[in-house]
Amino acid sequence: MENNDVLSPKMFKSIQKLWIVFAIFVGIDFITNYFYPEQKNSTLAKVFDFLSSALHCLFFLWYFLINKHWKSLLIVLPLLIVSFFFMKEIQNTLDYYIPFETIIDSGTVRKYASLLVTLTTVFVLSKRYLVEENIIGKWAFGKIFLLNLGLFSLYNSDMGMVEQMISSGTFSSKTGEFIVTFIYYVLTSVRSTAFLGAFFFLINCISNRENIYHFSSKVLDFSNRYFGVSVLISISCLIFGFAYLIENAISLELDFLGKDLTIFGWLNNIAVIALFVICSRFIGQFLKERSLRKEKYYGVIGSSVWVPVINIISLLMIKFDDKIKFLSPTNFEKAKKIHLIIVSVIILFLYKNDIIDANKRLEGLLLSSIYIASFWIVAYIKKYNWFFSLVLAGIVTMIKVFPFYKGLYSTEFIFKDYVLDFVKHTFSIAMILTTIVFYGIYYIAFQTLRKK
Repeated sequence: MENNDVLSPKMFKSIQKLWIVFAIFVGIDFITNYFYPEQKNSTLAKVFDFLSSALHCLFFLWYFLINKHWKSLLIVLPLLIVSFFFMKEIQNTLDYYIPFETIIDSGTVRKYASLLVTLTTVFVLSKRYLVEENIIGKWAFGKIFLLNLGLFSLYNSDMGMVEQMISSGTFSSKTGEFIVTFIYYVLTSVRSTAFLGAFFFLINCISNRENIYHFSSKVLDFSNRYFGVSVLISISCLIFGFAYLIENAISLELDFLGKDLTIFGWLNNIAVIALFVICSRFIGQFLKERSLRKEKYYGVIGSSVWVPVINIISLLMIKFDDKIKFLSPTNFEKAKKIHLIIVSVIILFLYKNDIIDANKRLEGLLLSSIYIASFWIVAYIKKYNWFFSLVLAGIVTMIKVFPFYKGLYSTEFIFKDYVLDFVKHTFSIAMILTTIVFYGIYYIAFQTLRKK
């Protein structure tokens, strides 16, 4: 990364050296978790706990450390130590001295103590980024503060279903357990590193007063010059964001308007939604800019860059597109139809088990038909907006939720329960998250399937 005309020298260096953060995270995370002793009060356990907390501090200090901004580092470090080394002790102390029985309950004291420390840390971090990057502007501090708050929220979130599967799984051999656990911590390290890289990139966009909803040609051209780094950061953020949103959409399926979400749950969801939308728009615009400059048609290849494993092939084809005739058609309209037929076949293949199963056949046929139709629509519509994904999410939600209500109220038809609650569900958090997911997926498809 030498030809740099977009990132500031400090951000450039911070992103350029992210591989060091990744290597440190993989090593320490894996060792401290895989070899953690059963006796939590042992000396080894205390050493591992210290390394884990120090790793958290390193994550938020990386920019200041790699650029040797010692003053900012020393200002921020005490707050990070409080956040990651002594948070439990602070919560216990407040819990002990505040008469929560008569004023406030114990859980609320702990929750708000954590929130107060986090907000203070984020405030100071934001101020130091403004100073070090010389960021000015009316809303600059507010934007940097929200970015830091989002990064804190994302970093403190877990891997959800994947983490539960690893922790509760049984292995037939120690070798199998070792390999699976190592892969898991490689993924968590990729996730953390990608979040940090995206954070640095977005800070630089704010510093340059770039629009992070409609990226400029200068930013997109720069990203295409550094294809590997741009893809690793943006695709990783997109995939982890997608997994988080899908998992939460399922778990909150009957949670009307998020009544079961905590403050931290709301922060997490908002941070992931923002990152997912920004990354999906960046990837869509990034691939469109590349296709126009190189006169290529990515179609189904570009539309599948968010699909794990499959995207390895897709991204390699895009990287070496000059050598692949399939991406350089002479007739773009004909190529579009071929790509759409391939998408349709892939979707039918994904739903083949549901279509074959007599109990799931109707739902499988409906969903596969809707998804296929949606790809054909985005390939030909002139303008893409949120209305498309909202309608699609509404239809899919109705199909997925209808059997639940049908079985629940099959003994007696009650208009309020059977109809009004069913309609009310379409305004739930689950549908909002589903709308976000569809927006991101089909926005990328919209940019790669259509040809100006």
